[in-house]
Amino acid sequence: MRQEQPLSFAEAINRTELWLRQWQAGAMGTEALAQRFAGLLTCADGRRGFFVVALAGPSPLLDHPPTPIVEQLQRGGTLVVDLVVRNLAMGTAMALEHQRQGHGEQAKGSLRVQRRAQGLLAQLDPLAVRHRLEQLLAATEGQGADVAFLERWNYDAAQRQAIGRVVAATQRRLA
Repeated sequence: MRQEQPLSFAEAINRTELWLRQWQAGAMGTEALAQRFAGLLTCADGRRGFFVVALAGPSPLLDHPPTPIVEQLQRGGTLVVDLVVRNLAMGTAMALEHQRQGHGEQAKGSLRVQRRAQGLLAQLDPLAVRHRLEQLLAATEGQGADVAFLERWNYDAAQRQAIGRVVAATQRRLA
């Protein structure tokens, strides 16, 4: 029996885009879409590709995610929580950078990522979300493992402050 190769990041992006177009056109039901995403969520590149498209793209799927989609994301546990929190940080930091550069449409897209990530966090494991947000907040103050994440992306002091404010606001919303 032949073992299937794990998806690449690019393949995960392409599949997510295709499936979301089919879902929006009514050619695929929500249950079928959730089942397809279940396969993507089993590997790191699949998860990353899914979130790149679903959080940042034009599909309204994650504006108000249907129950079957939420259930699949919940099954992803801390791996999904981690990616959503990182996307919250990245969307926040990039919105500020795009605003600085005068790129209004790109800033709106980054704010959409931020908004969708906040909405998803409200539907994932509350303890895992709280813990992960605390880790990110500590990093904005120069402490903990996420400092390396912020440094890898070269976020400056203003971006880190913006991330800290959004994390604190998200924590208040979820309390």
